[in-house]
This record gives sequence, structure tokens and C-alpha cells, in this order.
Amino acid sequence: MEDKLIGKWLMIAKSDSFPEDSEKLSIGGSDSDSETPPEIILTFKPNNSLLISQIGNESNSNFKLNDSVLTMGNRTYIVIKVGDKKLILKEKDDLFDNQYEYKKLTN
Repeated sequence: MEDKLIGKWLMIAKSDSFPEDSEKLSIGGSDSDSETPPEIILTFKPNNSLLISQIGNESNSNFKLNDSVLTMGNRTYIVIKVGDKKLILKEKDDLFDNQYEYKKLTN
């Protein structure tokens, strides 16, 4: 599973435990007056290092994958799905049960 994780991923949706509340993110800005969530890109590298880019700000961290539990820095997620083009993460032990959907940009 870790091999499929390696690469650059763009967050395209964030939702809570209720699917009808799914919020699709606008890529490259929004034409509406609604607040656009920040662009987040995760780059997983083979040496277990992680580059996090959020609104142009970058930070380095590490990641660890143990079965379906992904730890990024001090945050823990459950990997719901990881495929060639799609990654879905759920916050572990989060009060609001947030899920994040990413699409793969590069390997």
C-alpha cells in the first residue's frame, strides 16, 4: 500500500460523516462568493519524508504507514482507500469524523 502512496496528492474534497455535507473544493480558485478552503498538496517520498504545501507555504514532516493507519507528523488518519488516482483519509479519533479526498498529480 505504501508504494501507491508515494507521489504528489491534491486535496479535492473534505466531508464529515454525513455524505450530503461533502464539500467539493475548487481547484485554482472560485468564482463564487463562498469561502474557498485552502489548497493542500501532500508529497509522499520513498524515504518516509512528507512535504506539505498549503496556500504556498511548505513544511517538511515524516509519515508512517502501519496497516491502514497513516501517521503524518503528530496527526493520525485511517486510510479508507488508496489507488492509482484516488486517496481517501479519515481522521482517527476525531470528534467530527472528517474525511479527506485527494487526487494524484504525479508519482
